[in-house]
Amino acid sequence: MEFRSCEQGKQVGCGPSGLVWPEAVDVAGLSLSELRARLGLIKKAEARLAAMKAAALAEYSCRGGEGLARRVVLEELQASKQQARREVEAASQLSGVPETLDALGAGEIPAAHATQIARAASQGPVDESVLVEAARREDFGTFSRTLRDHQHERSGDDGKSLMAKQRERRSFSFFKSADDGMFVLNGRFDPVAGNRMEAALADEVRRLANSSKDGDQTAFDQRMADALENLVCADTKDRRPQGATLILTAEWDALNQKLADARLCDGTPLPVSEALRLACNADIVPSVFNTKNQELWVGRKHRLATEAQRAALIIRDKHCIGCGRSAVWCEAHHIEEWLTGGRTDIDNLVLVCRSCHHNIHDDGWTVQRNRIGTYELRPPPAPYADFPPGQARSGPSHARSQSSPDALTDTFPEVGVTTWRPESSKQLLLN
Repeated sequence: MEFRSCEQGKQVGCGPSGLVWPEAVDVAGLSLSELRARLGLIKKAEARLAAMKAAALAEYSCRGGEGLARRVVLEELQASKQQARREVEAASQLSGVPETLDALGAGEIPAAHATQIARAASQGPVDESVLVEAARREDFGTFSRTLRDHQHERSGDDGKSLMAKQRERRSFSFFKSADDGMFVLNGRFDPVAGNRMEAALADEVRRLANSSKDGDQTAFDQRMADALENLVCADTKDRRPQGATLILTAEWDALNQKLADARLCDGTPLPVSEALRLACNADIVPSVFNTKNQELWVGRKHRLATEAQRAALIIRDKHCIGCGRSAVWCEAHHIEEWLTGGRTDIDNLVLVCRSCHHNIHDDGWTVQRNRIGTYELRPPPAPYADFPPGQARSGPSHARSQSSPDALTDTFPEVGVTTWRPESSKQLLLN
């Protein structure tokens, strides 16, 4: 690909979209809408620079070899050895996806999206055009899920080869730091192993918090360390090291009388053979939420969500509706608050992480349903109002959330999960 030289402060052509190289300005004098536009311009400039760096590194590696290219990254970019290795590898992969590199050079897709496409293309067959188009309009989390689904569909073997490759790349290191004598853990795990470990850690964190008499004031990363220590060092004679539930969903192919489209609770596609393997060594609780049973509607009987409700929420919301954090770390929030008469019913609950929960109760964020029927968190209007530079934000402080007019309607028309059809699906809860 070809790049035209950029001079700071000048408008450099990249088609009719305008500036691709931001000039230096005093940002204190910009309005919020101008700051937002500037951030979009910076994103395009960063994408162009990333494409230029990848093209230069790929050419250098082609001429001098990967070892010399890594050395140049160490010296010229002042990167770490690990970063140098990743930079050269990513540049080599990007050189194999010209359409992606062109979109990156035009500032149309972010560097992180382009790197994901390049890595996926190096692992198996992909339709580059489809992925580039998705990368133009989707945020990183949404695009990551789109990419995983695309790889699964294009694998030709129900994702078995992808799962095998991920399994082969598993790694774990455990070493003592020379700086302070503390031990450091670092690992990579396939989606099944990772989801099982995450569920076990979340379950143990909750158990430790509930057993604390004075209230747990420990920082989250410290609670994670305590939970891992307890799980690894558990006396298995006294108790099971993990009592977490791994939730899988699958469609029932009525025509062929078999399971299809098996997925982990975070939406990761799973080969049906792997789901059946897990089922052989687990307790299975088939759950079809098509009636007001299984304690999904408990009214004012309980304040906290039941286990059946948590399972239904995980299947429906999949993650925190605000920031997308994994569902196992989320809390069940009442759309209509409990203190004002809200009921602990499945259609009055959503999954939010602790941080987003504080946004609702302390900063006036609200739960809304979007056009496709899923829930999302929306901020109060004040932060996005176009205030003159220097004017302080005004808005509700410690405001309580208010449900949208349609927040409670048609949540579960006939089923307990918005996009889940009980007549053609079933849920597997694996202990």
